[in-house]
Amino acid sequence: MAASTRSPSPPAADAQPAAKRMRMQAPDEKHAVELATEQPAQTPTKRRRTLPYAQGMHLAPMVRIGTLPVRLLSLEYGAELVWGPEIVDKAIIGAQRTVDPKTGVVSFVKNGRSIFECHPIEKPRLIFQLGSASPELAVQALKVIEQDVAGVGLNCGCPKSFSLQGGMGAALLKDPERLCSILKALVGATDLPIDAKIRLLPLPPASDSSASSSTADAALASGSSTPVPSGSASPASAAVPTPSTVLEPTVPPTLAVPTAASTSSTNEPTLPLVAQILSTGISNLTVHCRTQTMRSSEPALHARMRGVTHLGRERGVPVVCNGDALGGGKEGAWGNFDEVCEVTGVSSVMIARAAEANPSCFSADGLKDPISEVIPRLLRIAIATGNHYSNTKYILNALNLHASPTPPSRERNRELKLAMNKARSYAEMGAAFGVGADEVEELQAADEGAIEAMLPAWSERRKAIIEAEGEP
Repeated sequence: MAASTRSPSPPAADAQPAAKRMRMQAPDEKHAVELATEQPAQTPTKRRRTLPYAQGMHLAPMVRIGTLPVRLLSLEYGAELVWGPEIVDKAIIGAQRTVDPKTGVVSFVKNGRSIFECHPIEKPRLIFQLGSASPELAVQALKVIEQDVAGVGLNCGCPKSFSLQGGMGAALLKDPERLCSILKALVGATDLPIDAKIRLLPLPPASDSSASSSTADAALASGSSTPVPSGSASPASAAVPTPSTVLEPTVPPTLAVPTAASTSSTNEPTLPLVAQILSTGISNLTVHCRTQTMRSSEPALHARMRGVTHLGRERGVPVVCNGDALGGGKEGAWGNFDEVCEVTGVSSVMIARAAEANPSCFSADGLKDPISEVIPRLLRIAIATGNHYSNTKYILNALNLHASPTPPSRERNRELKLAMNKARSYAEMGAAFGVGADEVEELQAADEGAIEAMLPAWSERRKAIIEAEGEP
C-alpha cells in the first residue's frame, strides 16, 4: 500500500498542555485585537480575465450610436475597448440568442425585436453596458450575454429621466449600498471583468451663502482654486473646445493644469463613494468628469480627477477619464490625449462626443475625412452586417462633416445633409457617398469573411490579441 501523503493530525485540544490549552480557549487582549483586525479568508475563485482598461482610447457607451457598425469602425481606427449602448436588464432577460449563419452576427431578439447585436470579430474587446437597479436582475441579464462579450459594465451615471425613475444610472450614486450590491453580485457571478461608470458628485456649497456647488465646480474646471463669481462664464469654456468645433486636428487644445488646492483629495466628495466601489472587486472604474446636473456643453471637471485616480492606483484598479477627450492617443500627433492624462493622472480615456462626430478620432495620425472615407466605410460595414437602416441613418446624421482635415463648404455641407435626410434606403444613401447600387447588393450578400476583410487593421490586431491572450 502506498504511504499516505496527508500531514499528521495535530493533537486534540484536551491533549495539549494546560497552559497552552488556556491560551487557546481565552486569548489575551493583544491576540484578540489581532483576530478582530485579521482579514477574512478569501474564497478561491476562477481566474478573472483582464482587459487593457489602463491603456489607450476607448469608445464610450452611447445609446443608438454605439451599435455594431460604429464599434467595428472604432476598433479599425484604433480604439482599445468598445462599450455597447446601455441595455436595461429587463429588456435583455428572456431574449433569444440567434446567429446569422452567413455573417456571424449575433442578435438577442425579444418580442420580435432585436435588443442587442454583436459579432465574434469584436468579442476580445467588447464590453456590454448594463442598466440595472437590482443585483438579481443584473446577474440574470449577465447570463444572457456572457458568452458573447469580453466584459460587462454597470451604468452608474446616466442622468436621463428613464434611468433615474427606475433607480438606475445616476440614481445609484445616491444609493451606494444598492450600487455596490449590484457590482458584488456581478463580480461573484462571472469570471468576466466587471466595470462601473460613474459621475462626479457635486461639491458642497461654499461658506459664502451666495456661492453654489456649480460655481465651485466651474472654478475647478479651469484648474483654479478661486470660485467663479455667480453669473460669470467659466474660464475653461474657451480653453476646452467641444468636438464639433475642432476643425484643425493637428492643433491640440490647451487644458489648464490644476493647482494644489484644486486637486486636494480631502475636499473631493466623490472619494468615499469611490472607495466603496473599488472594494467590490471590479476591474475598472470610469469617471465622467461632470456632475449629474451638468450639460455636455459645460467643460469637464478634469482637475477633480486626480484624487480618484490616486485612490484607484492605491487599490490596484484602473481609472479611466471620460469627458472632453478628443482623440489622438499617446503616440498621436494631434488631439488632447496627453493633456487630459497630465491633468487627471489617468493613462487612458473614454471618448463619446468626438467619436459620435467622427469615429476616426481613435486614429493616431489625425481625423479622416467623413465624406470620402468615414461615411463610405461605415455604410459598407452597416450594410454587410445587416444593421437596421434607421439606426445607420441616425448615426450618419450625428456625424459632423466639419470634423475633418478638409471640411466642406457651407453649400456642400447643406447639400449632403439634405441628401442624407431624404435617403430612404441604403441604395439612396450610398448614392450620395459613392457606394453604387450594385455594390450595395453585393454587400447585402456578404459573409463573415467579407466583413473581416473590411477591417484589415483590426483583424490583424485581433489576431495578435488572440495569440497573446487566447480566445476570450
